[in-house]
Amino acid sequence: MSYATRAPSVLVTVLVLVATLWVPMPAAAADQPTASFEQDITTVTRGDVVEIRVRHSAPGVLHVGGDDYGYHLAVELTGAGVTTVTIDTYNSTGSPDSYVSGGGNKTLHTAELERPLEPTTYLMNVTIDGVERAIGQLNVQPRGNTSASTAVAPASLTDEETTPSVENIRAASTQRTVVASGDIAVIHLNESGLESALAAGNAAGGPAANGIEISMNQLEVRPNHEQQTFLATPENGATVVTDFETDDVYIVWDTSDIPLEGDRETYEVTVTLQGEHNALVDEDTITARTPVTLVEPTVSMDVINETIYPWEALTVNVTGGTSLAPGTVLELRARAPGQPFLRLVPMTVTENGTVATNLTFAPEDRGLVFPVWIREYEDETKTTMTFHEADASLRFVDQETDGTFVTISEVNLSVGGFVQVETPDEEPLGTSVSLPPGTHENVVVKFDRRQLADSELLAVAYADRNRDGNFSPAVDLAFRENSSVNGSLIADDAMVRLEPDAKTPTPSPTATPTETPETGDQTAETTANTTPYPVVERTPLEPAVAGTNTGIPFSPALAVLALVVTGLLARRRATEEP
Repeated sequence: MSYATRAPSVLVTVLVLVATLWVPMPAAAADQPTASFEQDITTVTRGDVVEIRVRHSAPGVLHVGGDDYGYHLAVELTGAGVTTVTIDTYNSTGSPDSYVSGGGNKTLHTAELERPLEPTTYLMNVTIDGVERAIGQLNVQPRGNTSASTAVAPASLTDEETTPSVENIRAASTQRTVVASGDIAVIHLNESGLESALAAGNAAGGPAANGIEISMNQLEVRPNHEQQTFLATPENGATVVTDFETDDVYIVWDTSDIPLEGDRETYEVTVTLQGEHNALVDEDTITARTPVTLVEPTVSMDVINETIYPWEALTVNVTGGTSLAPGTVLELRARAPGQPFLRLVPMTVTENGTVATNLTFAPEDRGLVFPVWIREYEDETKTTMTFHEADASLRFVDQETDGTFVTISEVNLSVGGFVQVETPDEEPLGTSVSLPPGTHENVVVKFDRRQLADSELLAVAYADRNRDGNFSPAVDLAFRENSSVNGSLIADDAMVRLEPDAKTPTPSPTATPTETPETGDQTAETTANTTPYPVVERTPLEPAVAGTNTGIPFSPALAVLALVVTGLLARRRATEEP
């Protein structure tokens, strides 16, 4: 058989084979309606509100439950897109229009419930044109225990007229049960199934509060007294703030009007579900409790360096403790009466109940005496600050002695110190006993070695820097003008002539103390170790002309010597100030 004759039969065979293998394909899936649940299993606690989200490409019906569950809810899904259906499981009694929102018509195919929706796992499905297009589950869980805890927040949390936000409450709260009267007691509830019942923010019990009663109850009832109980109402200083997304409820309670008898009063905050008005329980049930211990607001303050001497830095360290809530801002006040001097410094209470700050003052503040206290707690915290300045003066007049002592007519010291007498060569002859602050007359300086000839001597005022009452040249530096390192020494010179018949010194009266400008009290140093000062039993020679040390005529040689010695003051320089 030729190829031409066989070709048609081969072609027919191929076509038959192709026809045998070809199967008609159905219409594309996109041509059919679709539906799906955002979550295959949606979970809610009995008593809370649940949202069910359904995506559908055509109108349909959402079914929850069925006849076997004793509850069958049908909700129309209109149009196409995403429909959110919300069910309030606490208020699920009565018509579904009263507790279901979202979607179209709501139909209950079973009898209306008499109690909130019972805990179980309910079947859910979506039908479009009577065909089931999606399946899911609604898991209604039993209520758990509501937990409660106590925290404290500063009184400023409720200073604003608006209700504080959840974020502000959390940021301001410190976990503890002790609350100073006037601060905010923050009762934190981790609620379970109370979302709908608390939605109105009413926790005073009764039908209006859905049977939820939150109260603060006195624990220690005194004889012949009734227990004091305060409902969580605005009239009693309480505000309910909720965050149902996290199941958190906060009772922000201003304790200003909660009675405090004595230094401490113990209360307990309870959360009660009233059986008569709350559908979740059959009888009154306390679901949570937490203690609140009310105490007196106390503030203490300690100024570590309340007295500052001229050689010390003008820095004041203030510390203290308080029962007030952490985060409370206290105002430290420093004010000098009669002076344009006022310092206001904020101090924030730490988590462990302490406050601290450092104050730095200016050089021109030296010499001030002023009180420091914490505003609103002046009686407990008032402290007097004393900033000593390096101020001194002395008067050393020409005189006659037996070479074993001299008498300084007058010494005035702002802080305790000494007077040292030196030769023209700056060699010390003797030092006075310790002199407290104040004015001293006829101070005798006994020499450690005898003066051998008539000489111009120099008296120099020194500050007792370490306040030990003993003169130490390495520590106790000379007073200088304007408290300056380069300032002139506070000193005076006098011609001292030898007189063998000069009588030995005898004790002198106690010096005149310096008075504190604000209180009139004597400076503390004048009362410690006061020692009588000996004087020579004769009147010191006064200068012939006011303001000079020329009580008696100088010989020409002595006059030249006096001019040389007087120049010592200009040549001396020290490297430290008192």
